[in-house]
Amino acid sequence: MVFLDFISFGTVFSALVTALLSWVIIATQHLHGVHSHDTDQGPQKFHTVLTPRIGGISIFLGLVVALFFLSESASRLFGLMLLAGFFSFASGLGEDITKRVSAFKRLFATVLSGVVAWMLTGYTISHLAIPGIDSFLLFVPLSVAFTAFAVAGVANAINVIDGFNGLASGILVISFLSLGLIAYEVGDRTLVELCVTITVVLSGFMLFNFPFGKLFMGDGGAYLLGFLLGWIAVMLPLRNPAVSPWASLLACAYPINETIFTILRRMFRKESLGLPDSLHLHSLLKIKVVRPYFATLPSAFRNSAVSPFCWLYAVVVSVAGVALYDHTALLMAAWAGSFFLYAAIYASLSAK
Repeated sequence: MVFLDFISFGTVFSALVTALLSWVIIATQHLHGVHSHDTDQGPQKFHTVLTPRIGGISIFLGLVVALFFLSESASRLFGLMLLAGFFSFASGLGEDITKRVSAFKRLFATVLSGVVAWMLTGYTISHLAIPGIDSFLLFVPLSVAFTAFAVAGVANAINVIDGFNGLASGILVISFLSLGLIAYEVGDRTLVELCVTITVVLSGFMLFNFPFGKLFMGDGGAYLLGFLLGWIAVMLPLRNPAVSPWASLLACAYPINETIFTILRRMFRKESLGLPDSLHLHSLLKIKVVRPYFATLPSAFRNSAVSPFCWLYAVVVSVAGVALYDHTALLMAAWAGSFFLYAAIYASLSAK
């Protein structure tokens, strides 16, 4: 009910554009599948049907259409964000089509998007409420570098969790709406409008992604939406001093915690940080929970059954961020708790 005033004809029309373009991609896959199909080989691949992974195109174009229906302030800001985010989108889409864009090049592109976004909007993380570190962030070059890498981290984190039908898109919806709720509480209607618009447009893609898995957002969609999420998370506390930057962290906690835990796990096991594996939390949920207890479901629905478990974790953590948005100490404790909860769930699944 909170967001109904921010859903206009233009927003719904943009979602329909995304849905129509998604359908066109699926219907014409016999023409482009040799380039656009996701491979079914690899440790992270659980689907058995070749599926287009260029859904990011329909999402990007839907967002561009939405740009023309936003309020003046939201349209101007969102236009700058899409311009900056194009580097992330292009590098991801290049990987979706050629399968030859290295992880380093994609990381560089997302960092570049962060730098360009700073140049266009002027926003940069200047405080984290951590003594010592905050003094370094007063130095603009360090602040810009930290901001760019933080946003790139969120974008890459969304790509990391994009493993099952509806997983990444559902987490993005939860995160955007959480940030939107906080923005609503502090009266930042521009950011509320952006969060709602992105969510509604994304729903046009989700019609085909969840639960049937007919289309994947691919790296292009994951990096673009991850960048937009990261940049709104940066702007929210900067535009609204009452909001703690740790509230933004909790809104994005699931993909961030997954990425941090993965890095620590691979370092501990002395494994490559850049190679994919099937040991992510969502992968363990598929192997240890969905596969034995939902074995009678068709393959596409078994892949989809993983996502609600992860959504539940994300909702619980995000609710804490929304409820405590102006209490930094409690937010820090909540984030630490969310990480330990993640580790406990992971350990429990690993022990099965």
